[in-house]
Amino acid sequence: MSCPQTDVIQVEYQNPHAQNKLLLPVQIICNTTDEIIKQNIIENSEKHLEWLKSEPENALPAIIVGGGASIEDEIDNIRALKEAGGVIFAANAASQWLRKQGLSVDYQCIADAKEESLTLIDPEAKQHIISSQAHPKTMDSVADPVVWHLSIADIETLFPVERVKKGGYALLGGGSAVGNSILCVAYAKGFRDLHVFGLDSSHKDGRSHAYRQNMNVVIPTIEVKWFDREFTSSIAMKAQAEKFQFTAKHLKDVGCTIRVYGDGLLQTMYNTDYSDLSEREKYQLMWQYDLYREVSPGESLAEAFLHIVKPEGLIIDFGCGTGRASVKFAEAGHSVMLIDFADNCRDEEALSLPFIQWDLTKRGISVESVYGYCTDVMEHLPTKDVGAVIDNIMSVSEKVFFQISTVNDHFGTAIESHLHLTVKPHDWWLGRFEIRGLKVEFDKDNGNASLFYVTNPDRRATCQ
Repeated sequence: MSCPQTDVIQVEYQNPHAQNKLLLPVQIICNTTDEIIKQNIIENSEKHLEWLKSEPENALPAIIVGGGASIEDEIDNIRALKEAGGVIFAANAASQWLRKQGLSVDYQCIADAKEESLTLIDPEAKQHIISSQAHPKTMDSVADPVVWHLSIADIETLFPVERVKKGGYALLGGGSAVGNSILCVAYAKGFRDLHVFGLDSSHKDGRSHAYRQNMNVVIPTIEVKWFDREFTSSIAMKAQAEKFQFTAKHLKDVGCTIRVYGDGLLQTMYNTDYSDLSEREKYQLMWQYDLYREVSPGESLAEAFLHIVKPEGLIIDFGCGTGRASVKFAEAGHSVMLIDFADNCRDEEALSLPFIQWDLTKRGISVESVYGYCTDVMEHLPTKDVGAVIDNIMSVSEKVFFQISTVNDHFGTAIESHLHLTVKPHDWWLGRFEIRGLKVEFDKDNGNASLFYVTNPDRRATCQ
């Protein structure tokens, strides 16, 4: 099994004595090793405890409360929903905060695998729902907890065989962050009317929570830009905000209504009209979909590129996406440089390869090479930007292999949008290269996609 959260983001650092910002790739890893998580699941699964199962639907409001600072401004709404018969699901220490406001907590939910999470337990919550990946000491600290399991690869191989045969338990999505998973906990318990508070995923007035949480004090922060706003967040909370958008969509697709209260990074992302998203923000969302990663056109064409172009130096993978093509190039002994404008696009296997976050519509790409590779990128561009991107790519690479889809996409509906913004026939794309004086050494119309091997005789790369 693998850690349920592994992502990479790019952090900017400005040295006061330097002209340009330093771009630092930062990998998000679990705060507990895979081995410890695995052992926690095994040990907790062997305990004679109730496991969370799917329950019949009910009409009660589920009041889901995280610890974000915005809950201070929403306490009246939380109280009103509680008085109307709502059921409170509190994440971590939000349970203790709610009790101090005079509100009883029906379910306290904990997912973190750290032993330190034991300090978050609220002994006065009516019921505790604790993830099997939590530290066994956390599980043992309360009487009769209900155990819930994340739906991660091969987790059932860690359960007692007789328990798997018995069945009758739920495996939940949402990822390793309790804020997302708690929505799935509520769904499993039959709730379809979900009211979400305090999953801000960002700081307010320098505070990450409405209360002091010592284990979060030393966590470094980054600045996150979303649409026309900027937020201070941690790396893990940024990932939580992105994943929430898809957890929420899946739940709405199966009949839930979701209302998100307060102000923060997560709420802003959720309430943004998709039509207002920049192209970069759109793809930051798309790369959260596992299904979007299933097919990698660049990977399937990697061998054809090596055969046709026969590169001998550095290969720049323009719009690298998952990075699987570059992994193949690296395995074949080539140096590679990956470029994409979404910092969360690459698969785990590609994370160790050199990467630059860059918008190809902008001039000034900071790497040069004779050889370039650009597959299933051009059709995603607004038509007005096609020429500029060709110019920018060919200004830093002399020999570039392109694949361009010539049909509409089918996945953009996931965010109520279109992903292929320039759907043109083979001859139209051929003309875009020829009008610039570029030499098309090879082209092929495959019906739904076009292949081009393009060279720029007037350009000689200085970096190889």
